[in-house]
Amino acid sequence: MTEQVVLEADDGHDIHALMFAPDQPLRGAIQVFHGLGEHAARYARFAAAANSRGLALCVHDHRGHGGHAEMQGYLADTNGWERLVSDGLVVYDALSKRFAEVPVVLLGHSMGSFVAQRFAMYHGDRLDALILSASTWPSRIEMFAGKLAAHFECWRVGPQRESKLLDRQGFSRFNKRFEPGRTGLDWLSRDEAEVDKYVADPLCGGPYTAGLWRDLTGGLLAMHSDTELMRVPSDLPILITGGEHDPVGGADGMGHLALHYAQTGHSRLKVKVYPEGRHEMLNEINCDEVMRDWLDWIELNPQTKKPRSKSGA
Repeated sequence: MTEQVVLEADDGHDIHALMFAPDQPLRGAIQVFHGLGEHAARYARFAAAANSRGLALCVHDHRGHGGHAEMQGYLADTNGWERLVSDGLVVYDALSKRFAEVPVVLLGHSMGSFVAQRFAMYHGDRLDALILSASTWPSRIEMFAGKLAAHFECWRVGPQRESKLLDRQGFSRFNKRFEPGRTGLDWLSRDEAEVDKYVADPLCGGPYTAGLWRDLTGGLLAMHSDTELMRVPSDLPILITGGEHDPVGGADGMGHLALHYAQTGHSRLKVKVYPEGRHEMLNEINCDEVMRDWLDWIELNPQTKKPRSKSGA
C-alpha cells in the first residue's frame, strides 16, 4: 500500500512524503533521505523490495526537491541545512508513531547520507541502524573553498539564482572517469536505461541555487570532525556502502569515512563496496543484489526497538 502524506515542518513548510506499507506482518521500518537533485518517487522499487520482507518504507522530498517544491534547488532563506535535519525529524516522528514498536533504520543516499549523519548526531538514540549510501569523508579544504565561492555567488547573483560556476565546481569532475561519455551523467550508473530515466525526469538534475551550495558546503564543514562524529551513538549499527567507482566517494572515500567512525569508537561498523559500481547502486545493473544485501543487513542488525526519547529532545 502506497500513501501520500503531507506533514508540517516547524516553520510551516509542507513536507511531502510517500509511505509504503507491507501487506504482511510488519517487522521494521526504513526512513530514507534521498540525494541532491532527485526525489522520493525514485525509491518505489526499493520500497517494494522492503515491503516484500515485511518492512515499511517512508521517503520524503527534501526542500527544493520534488513536484511540490516552492523553488527547485533552494532550501530556505536561513539555516537551510539544519532545516533538512529538522524536517527529517518530523517525518521520523510520524513514521515511528504509525509503526510503533518496530525497529527504525535510517538510510541516507549521497547528500542524504550527510543529512542522515547529522540527524544521527542529534537524534541517534532514536535509531536502530544507519545506512550510508554513496557517502564519503569530504576534504575540509575543498569544502572551505566551496563555501567561500558559494557566499561570493550569493552576493553576486543572489541566493535564489542558479550559479553555473558553483555547478561546475560541484560536478565537473564526476564524469571524467567515464569519458567519452554518452550523456554527461554516465557516472550515475552503468545501466543506460536508468541514466536515461534520470535525464528525462524534469524533477532530477537541478537547477541548484547559490543558496543551496552555501547551505551544503557550510553544513558539511560544520559536521565533519571527529568531535562531531562522537555524537553518533557508538553502538549504533552502521553500514557504509556504495560503488567502487562512485566519483562522490568511491572505495577510497568510503574507506576514509569508515576509518573516522572506527577511530571515534563505533564498534558495529560494516563497509560494503560493489566492484565497478557507480553512484546510484539502487539503480545499477546489479540493483537486485544490492537491495537483497541491504535488506539482509537490516534484518541481521536491529533486533529490538530502542526506547525513544521525546520529540525535540
